[in-house]
Amino acid sequence: MVHYLLSYPEINARLMVFIKELIAQCGMFISKIRKTTGKNRKQTVKRIGLFLFPAFLVFFASSCGEWGSRPFYQADISDISIDSAEIRQYEKVLFNANPFVLRQEIEPYINDFYFFFGDAIDEEEVQQQLYDYVTDPLMIELYLDSREKWEDMSDLRASLTEAFRYYAYHFPEESTPLVYTYISGIDYTMPVYYSEGNVVIALDTYLGSDYPLYSRLGIPAYQSRWMIPAQARADVMRTLANKHIARLSSPPETLLEHMIHEGKQLHFLDCMMPGMHDTLKIKYTADQHRWMKQYAGYAWTYKIDNDLLYSTDHSAIIKFVREAPFTSTFSRESAPRTGAWLGWQIVREYMRRNPDVTLKDLFKEDDARKILRDSRYRPG
Repeated sequence: MVHYLLSYPEINARLMVFIKELIAQCGMFISKIRKTTGKNRKQTVKRIGLFLFPAFLVFFASSCGEWGSRPFYQADISDISIDSAEIRQYEKVLFNANPFVLRQEIEPYINDFYFFFGDAIDEEEVQQQLYDYVTDPLMIELYLDSREKWEDMSDLRASLTEAFRYYAYHFPEESTPLVYTYISGIDYTMPVYYSEGNVVIALDTYLGSDYPLYSRLGIPAYQSRWMIPAQARADVMRTLANKHIARLSSPPETLLEHMIHEGKQLHFLDCMMPGMHDTLKIKYTADQHRWMKQYAGYAWTYKIDNDLLYSTDHSAIIKFVREAPFTSTFSRESAPRTGAWLGWQIVREYMRRNPDVTLKDLFKEDDARKILRDSRYRPG
């Protein structure tokens, strides 16, 4: 059994939709039970059991069928062999050292963490900055909380190794990135960044949606909702997607170009993590995902009817592609990033209908109208 097909975040995303729908039915049944007595109550309970048991069977049967099938974008990586993802924890080196003899304590780690230390490590100013960093009460608190939350890195290592195998399939000329972790001071605007062949993860930006400091710092709930360990792997691959798209694609100008740009990034996640649920890739709640699927046609025709597809008005564009609690043009119950989601479906259809087109070919294709036309996308 391939481990990523049954990871807990994917199960939870699907299960939550099922549970919400089931709760509504259970509420009706409970009301009926309260209104009945004696023999009638027993019969009512029996009927409820006869409903619930098949409902669970249908859910798990359909879920297994979906997980067991291979989407068109899932490559065969049975012949791709790479070393397990290497994760070097910079925060452990610094915060486990004696700050009063920091330079001597970190000496054995200079080569492994040269990316952070560099040649300037012997400069007095740099050493003072490191001392201030490791003795800062906030940084110490974040380190201790991160150490507890991220005590076991095996899940992250396994999921990244799997994703890097797909990466090696699609980009065989690229080397596997080396992964570093550190404490950022909750730099939630850049939880992961790429530099010089390295991917750097700020562990303190993945401490859980209910982590107290997030709300105290005023981080919006729609953002802190996704500051969970399960998002780290997606953000790593999202960062690699942006690296390739920036290298191979021209900057988008029109709304349609922005939509296709976002679609390229999300389809990259499809290809690197085919077992991950769509809600985690685009950061949708179950309700937002359901809304988007239900009103995709309306969201699409709205952009056409209002001549927005080829608009270069930045204020109009960001309403449909940026992260937000909802799409302000629509209702407060709407999904955010409706343009990104539609662009994603367009790119998916384009790639499904053109199986000879590689990810690199996709990224090089700057003609958004061609991608739209050849996708033949028509939202339901």
